[in-house]
Amino acid sequence: MGKWFRYYNQNRMGIWITIIAVIFIIVIIQTLNNMVKKEAQTSNTQGVTNTQTNEVDYASQSNPVTGGDAVPDTYQQDYGTLIDHFFTYCKNHEPEKAYGLLTQDCKDILYPTLEIFKEQYYAPKFTKEKTYTFQSWATSSGVMIYFVKIYDNMLATGKGNSQKYIEEYVSVMKENDTYKLNVSGFIGKQKKETEASENNITITIKSSEIYMDYEIAYVTVKNDNPYDIVLDSRNDTDTIYLENTNGVAFEAMLFENQDSDFAIGANQEKQLKIKFSNPYQSGTRTARYVFSDIIVDNQKIGITVER
Repeated sequence: MGKWFRYYNQNRMGIWITIIAVIFIIVIIQTLNNMVKKEAQTSNTQGVTNTQTNEVDYASQSNPVTGGDAVPDTYQQDYGTLIDHFFTYCKNHEPEKAYGLLTQDCKDILYPTLEIFKEQYYAPKFTKEKTYTFQSWATSSGVMIYFVKIYDNMLATGKGNSQKYIEEYVSVMKENDTYKLNVSGFIGKQKKETEASENNITITIKSSEIYMDYEIAYVTVKNDNPYDIVLDSRNDTDTIYLENTNGVAFEAMLFENQDSDFAIGANQEKQLKIKFSNPYQSGTRTARYVFSDIIVDNQKIGITVER
């Protein structure tokens, strides 16, 4: 102990200088650490704020390629953001998130499960690194359709410029106060039932599915006669058709049906699915369905169902 006191007395000043220097260094290090932490927290807060407030301007994507009225200003942000989110999820290989943005009708009709969506939609289009552009196409009955081009990502693949792209048409629908997306050229489902009757025959259009290139009508035919009838003789190709609001007729694609589909027994009812070649046209809709070659008791009659 005596040696320690003697050493302390002989080196008192040096010892205290060392202690003070160590304390000073520790204080400086703690102060610098606190400054760095505070700066990082401020930077993170600013980053979140900028992300939340930096909205993309979708005005240029809102002028329809086919002409006509642009997407209203009040919808441009919501529609554009929805489309961006969907295709960003796809190209970032997050198909489960993209699937959550589809309308229920689109899921029910085209992609009833996530696995089917991955296999039939996501995988064929996004196996490689991709990028995309989109532009409003047309609007009708409150439905806005966008034309999407999906390209190979040249920066990711290292390949030269290519004009090849995958075409896609999507439409935006409001579902339970939330905007959702239809894809694969599916425009929407018309669920309103309409019917017409003549000669104890009732034809009901239960619903219809609208696509960019065609329309599928779900039809119920009820025959209250005591004898069989034939909905169409199939001797001609233009005897079942639809007319749009411009009076243009589009024939049914009856080659997708069997002859037996059109035979309805006495006092029987039958459900049919009939596809019409009906390219989507902005500003029009289906006005009526015409069945002009119904064979009843060896006579031909016609029934028109207004839509």
